[in-house]
Amino acid sequence: MNLTPQKSLSEINVTSLVDVTLVLLIIFMITSPLMQMGIQVNLPKAASKSIETKGNLTITIRKDATIMIEDKAIPLSVLPGELSKALKDGKKGILIRADQAVPYGAVIKVLDMTRKSGIQDVGLITELDEKARWR
Repeated sequence: MNLTPQKSLSEINVTSLVDVTLVLLIIFMITSPLMQMGIQVNLPKAASKSIETKGNLTITIRKDATIMIEDKAIPLSVLPGELSKALKDGKKGILIRADQAVPYGAVIKVLDMTRKSGIQDVGLITELDEKARWR
């Protein structure tokens, strides 16, 4: 009879841990660009540079005339209250992102409401047109 004590394995098998980590890394690499898409708007093209969006409130007018403040859809009747709240929160100005298929009158209504709420610094966001760029 052999009475020698059994040796225990003191090594950790990390192969499965590495496999799981690599799979998670691949999943995050694929899904992270999809999460940053935001609101789909077909912006008009312009040759001028884009403006700084930090510290400003962004209002988006989608193709179907839905008005969104940041990522939240709101009815047009609620917009003046949201604008005065933004003014109290210390926002520098308003940036309007309007789809190029939106009627001009809808953009003017939003622009008019921003002026009536006391916000004078209003900008329109466009997409840079590389072909028409002038220097």
